[in-house]
Amino acid sequence: MHVLLTGHAGLLISTGDTTILCDPWFSPAYLGSWFPFPDNAGIDPARLAAPRYLYISHLHKDHFDRRFLAEHVDKSATVLLPEFPVDDLRAALEEVGFHRFVTTRNGVPVDLDGVRVMIVAATSPSDGPIGDSVLAVDDGECRLLNQNDCHPRDPSVLGRLGPYDLHLLQYSGAIWYPMVYRLDPGAKAELARAKRERQVARALGYIRAVGAARVVPFAGPPAFLDPALFALNDVGRDPANIFLDQPQFLDMMAAAGMDQGVLAVAGSELELAPGRLEVTHAVDPAAVWGDKAAYLRAYQERRKAQLEAERPQPALAAGRGGEDLAAALAAWW
Repeated sequence: MHVLLTGHAGLLISTGDTTILCDPWFSPAYLGSWFPFPDNAGIDPARLAAPRYLYISHLHKDHFDRRFLAEHVDKSATVLLPEFPVDDLRAALEEVGFHRFVTTRNGVPVDLDGVRVMIVAATSPSDGPIGDSVLAVDDGECRLLNQNDCHPRDPSVLGRLGPYDLHLLQYSGAIWYPMVYRLDPGAKAELARAKRERQVARALGYIRAVGAARVVPFAGPPAFLDPALFALNDVGRDPANIFLDQPQFLDMMAAAGMDQGVLAVAGSELELAPGRLEVTHAVDPAAVWGDKAAYLRAYQERRKAQLEAERPQPALAAGRGGEDLAAALAAWW
């Protein structure tokens, strides 16, 4: 089984003649506030253009990149759909042009050309109306669990297709809390420290529950290139920053007695065989983490024009009729 990390929670899984493209994210998200980290612009979109199957875990914009899917992915790919109670994901993919679908049943393996896959859909109220999901892949020799940033309440459901040779999961923050709230700086820092500790403990708990031979932390953090947000990048291992990066989490794994962690980022290629994993990096990790602040500044400079194009226009902020949106919303509430 061969795995190309395409950035953030993105994967191209290849085994035999079967290819599964998962959550490719390349376009700035959330009005330019999020960019993939590290930069994944060096990955050739042609490598991702013609997968046999497409898997989008959920509709968050760092997983469902409408622009990339529309411009670069062949619409003849068969989409693997989680069993969500609403059809928002299918409708969104149909709008992009995809027309072949396999609707899976929650936690039930299905055979695809000799490869078994299983999707676990998370649909609790805390997951929001668009849900989230996990993908497991078994090619008869190796088993992979792509947990991305899904947080199933019952971790035991993840093991139905195990034991796993490789487990990929989120460990870093991917939310606006508590940074955007107007709070006393000390209180905000305390909330952030607690959030960081909870998300790390949760990830370590999933790693213990799944028990995979090797673990790749991925699906975050994003890069904040907007000057107004740049300070959110954790360049100094700040215990009050929820956006810790891969080397920090790998150190935390080691401190917890877990030696199965693997550093793999955008462009890294993993060759997986029973009892063996080989990792090749497209970019030397030292070029990213040797001086992370300098790396991010150079990234920011490269994407300056793109960032400006993504910013909301003043007319949008003021409302279509020029009204004060904050006052209008206050009156509505």
